[in-house]
Amino acid sequence: MPDSITPYQIPQWVPGRLLSGSDALGWQGLIQRSYQLRAVDVVVPPVDHFAIMLQCSGSVELQRRTGRHWVRERYAADDVSLLSVAQESHWRWADTLDVSHVYLSRTLLTKVAEDVADRSVASVTLHDVLVTTDPLLASLAKAITAEAAAPGLGGSLYVEALATQMAVHLLRRYSTLDYRRDVPRPKFDGPRLRTVQAYVEAHLHESLSIARLAEQMGMGPWAFSRAFKEATGCPAHQYIVGSRIKRAQSLLAEADLPLRDIAVQCGFSDQAHMTRLLKSALGVTPRQLRQRAADFETAPSR
Repeated sequence: MPDSITPYQIPQWVPGRLLSGSDALGWQGLIQRSYQLRAVDVVVPPVDHFAIMLQCSGSVELQRRTGRHWVRERYAADDVSLLSVAQESHWRWADTLDVSHVYLSRTLLTKVAEDVADRSVASVTLHDVLVTTDPLLASLAKAITAEAAAPGLGGSLYVEALATQMAVHLLRRYSTLDYRRDVPRPKFDGPRLRTVQAYVEAHLHESLSIARLAEQMGMGPWAFSRAFKEATGCPAHQYIVGSRIKRAQSLLAEADLPLRDIAVQCGFSDQAHMTRLLKSALGVTPRQLRQRAADFETAPSR
């Protein structure tokens, strides 16, 4: 038996039919696969992800052993079964079973744990929960399952939010954390801060999110936001907006570009968005700023 397997290798051990999944969607830290599984009595190697398994069919007697003793429960529709990462398991059930498997990576759950606990985390272990009735956990699993089956606009951002909410809920109710000792909370020194600022400037014309900046620094979104504010005195999203406004001011003063093109180069969603933010921050519209710059250039010197 291998030391561990990926979620994609589950069908090699548990017989059944794959119904749908997130395989081709490019999700980060999250995998979803729906199965119709036949009756089994099987030992499954440790899986390298945390597993959240949603019951999608009728009630069945479910048995599992992860240590020395067997546990037996009724597994009804919308019930959830949990399995920690790297945990060998022996399963038994006697009927066909429709399930949705949601897998969270070790990296994702650890990063969220560090953000929530505000400490460096060595490991996360999910409790040995064969069956739980948890409406919130079930609804998150259903939403992730639905998105994998029928992807919609902004799917990656949507499932990132769902996965984070699911991770926080698991950490609050079903987990044990092992902390690292004497590891300082992440902070931005001069070089790290300049790296972030340079990245923002280079990608200002794109859609920048806190999660994207945090990923560049190898941090979770909450830890990044806290460290950035400590280093600069302002929230990261406010810094991004301020940088967009500064670039817009520069382009309006120095380049004879259409306003819609300036809005694109500064990362605003459209010209109207740029106008609203400049009016709010500076008290003037883009056209007024451009006219001021033109008047200044043509004014006679004294």
